[in-house]
Amino acid sequence: MLIAKGYAVRFILEHGAVRPAAGHALLHDPSGHAWPRCSGLVAPFRKTREEVEDREARSYFGLFSDAPMKGLLALPPRALSDWNYLGDVEEIEYTRRRPGGLRASHQAPYFHEFEGRVRLYRRGNLFRIELGRGCSWNWRGIVRP
Repeated sequence: MLIAKGYAVRFILEHGAVRPAAGHALLHDPSGHAWPRCSGLVAPFRKTREEVEDREARSYFGLFSDAPMKGLLALPPRALSDWNYLGDVEEIEYTRRRPGGLRASHQAPYFHEFEGRVRLYRRGNLFRIELGRGCSWNWRGIVRP
């Protein structure tokens, strides 16, 4: 299951910034089953009226959050050969609050500067950030690299 870990995503590359369209979310699958664990997908999704039961997904938004809802998304190809390489990412910025949506106790803006090579890919209006082996995510988002 992918968890929407952030909104209003902005990638800072050596040659400038890339901002996906409004309504796109930074999605992550901690299990690695639906999407590679060390890869983030930035894509739009359609919310349903069904609440999320997954404990990790619910706790990500904090104790005082509105109940997160499930969403629907047609996953793009996993193979990197189906994506266009844009460049190496120096920093990512995002917020934990979806505009006009979920109230969360951890709604501040977040950023993460990368050490090491982190690659950004694009396929149509979708983006994919490859963090590499040994990546780590926590309740705030990306921890390592």
